[in-house]
Amino acid sequence: MRIILYTGKGGVGKTSVSAATAIKCAKLGYKTLVLSTDSAHSLADSLEMEIGNGLVKVADNLYAEEVNVNYELKVNWGKIQSFVTKFLHHRGFDELIAEEFAIFPGMEELFSILKLKEYEEQEVFDVAIIDCAPTGSTARMLSFPDIIEWYMEKFFHLQRRIVKTIRPIAERIVKVPLPTDDVYFSMEELYRKIDGMKEILTNPKQSSVRIVFNAEKMVIKESQRILTYLNLFNFPVDAAIANRLIPAEVGDSFFAQWKEIEAQYLRLAEESFKPLPIFKAHLSHREMVGREMLEQLADEIFQDKDPAAIFSKKKPMTVQKVKDGYLLIIPLAHGNKKDLNLWVRGDELTIILKNYRRNILLPRTISSLPLKEARFEGDELKIIFGGEKHDKGSN
Repeated sequence: MRIILYTGKGGVGKTSVSAATAIKCAKLGYKTLVLSTDSAHSLADSLEMEIGNGLVKVADNLYAEEVNVNYELKVNWGKIQSFVTKFLHHRGFDELIAEEFAIFPGMEELFSILKLKEYEEQEVFDVAIIDCAPTGSTARMLSFPDIIEWYMEKFFHLQRRIVKTIRPIAERIVKVPLPTDDVYFSMEELYRKIDGMKEILTNPKQSSVRIVFNAEKMVIKESQRILTYLNLFNFPVDAAIANRLIPAEVGDSFFAQWKEIEAQYLRLAEESFKPLPIFKAHLSHREMVGREMLEQLADEIFQDKDPAAIFSKKKPMTVQKVKDGYLLIIPLAHGNKKDLNLWVRGDELTIILKNYRRNILLPRTISSLPLKEARFEGDELKIIFGGEKHDKGSN
């Protein structure tokens, strides 16, 4: 099953682009699922039809679902949540606050996307389009399987043996509840469900993340951050979509300066997202709802291309830990080092090579280290960061 996840800052039009992509895939003959994992669902509004927890047929080859987060939490986390709530309540937390603290960041999004694994295992669909929550939630969702895996491998079995041994005595002494076997069984079941999900989402032959953005400074900065995060954790990104651009035919003087600003930020996006292709969609004269409008949106974005295709197999960057710091590898046609100019300001790396310019938002760990060395090797630029940490703002 081909999997395409759309992410981006809230309000950029992810849901419209997700629904439009799904409609075009279905028209091309793919049996297609469009799945909303955002707790604030808007997929039903976009398609102008009732959609809930469970598959709904939208059109030939096209099905949709808005995951019921509360239901998925109850099924996957109910017993564990009850124990954590009870434990916190015994430690003096108000019961309502204890219930809130028992749901960890990223869990709502994670349990939503577990539905995707079910469909992948059933081999029902050719293509699945995922309308993700805004970027911060997407990052938590994608990292949660690693957290669970680390806990299960490092502590789970040891903790279970210890608790089973000391529970009768410990509960009388410490006066707090300790996890029972059904809590541990629930944890094991959750791990079983999650196991293998990251392998699916990081498989570049199967899955792709696409970033939807508007040509605005804050939106592009957040898009740079999620791109850095996705690259660090090997989630393949194959394209970006610039949405709601001002149409060329808008000639009103009121929009003249806006169009100049937009062009400036589009250049920044191109410099930031290289070598990813950027597809474009313009602001419509009507609200982007209903299948007719969404079909038009898909045709404008993809034109004669198959939206289920993999548009780029190149990683915009790779980070490796080396002995004295970190190695940043960027695909870049072989150049002469004397023509290379690069610097770091804050957490942003700027690379200039003749007419080529690239802006990369660096991970915090790297941006605080001095830039030690840059060299070309074949079609890659390799940059080493290391040494004593310095204050942000250094060049």
